[in-house]
Amino acid sequence: MISIKNLSKSYGKKAVFKNLTLEFSANRVIGLLGENGIGKTTLLKLIADILKPDKGEVSIAGETVSRHTRAGVSYMLSANNFYGFMKVRDALNFYRDFYEDFDYERAVTLCHEFKLHPKARVKTLSKGSAERLCILLCLCRCVPLYLLDEPVAGLDPKFKHGAIKAMLANTCEEQTVIISSHLLRDLETIFDEIIILKKNDEVVTANTDEIRESGKSVEQFYLEVSE
Repeated sequence: MISIKNLSKSYGKKAVFKNLTLEFSANRVIGLLGENGIGKTTLLKLIADILKPDKGEVSIAGETVSRHTRAGVSYMLSANNFYGFMKVRDALNFYRDFYEDFDYERAVTLCHEFKLHPKARVKTLSKGSAERLCILLCLCRCVPLYLLDEPVAGLDPKFKHGAIKAMLANTCEEQTVIISSHLLRDLETIFDEIIILKKNDEVVTANTDEIRESGKSVEQFYLEVSE
């Protein structure tokens, strides 16, 4: 699905990646893991064409990432990306107007299920409610690739696992979902694979079924590999 070759990206003098090479499988839910500051957010933004690499190549389904690939990628925005005057219903209408693939009816239904009042201003929502709205907007598009960056960091335990699982069940068939997170206990059961970013562009890829068959949890595996 996604191929990254000899990727380099820096912010000023700080190098995030110097020569990163890895691949993401298609039609899987993939956990993108690694310590804070390792480059998970940067990598997702490079795949979404929000950032440009300094060197190297990022491609989706064989096509180099560009404005032409953006239509097939749904990147989870944060609540800060919406205008201050916008209400929940305005955010839904914005997505309906901007993206032809947005399932407005399903988004309305999920807003009701997640107790998001259509007249509530986005900027006044609690952190958890704002994150549920952003997850909902991202996953109610019908595209081949979804990118979610720390989607459950602000959710209470009642919603952490259930909200993501419920919405993933209604995404398009044959989708690829990449979720960056450090909260493994809440999400590890939905991952088909994990990709762990380490220092010096080292990458560890593992199948979660094989991890569990070895008698370990995904979190235990991650901690061992990280050490």
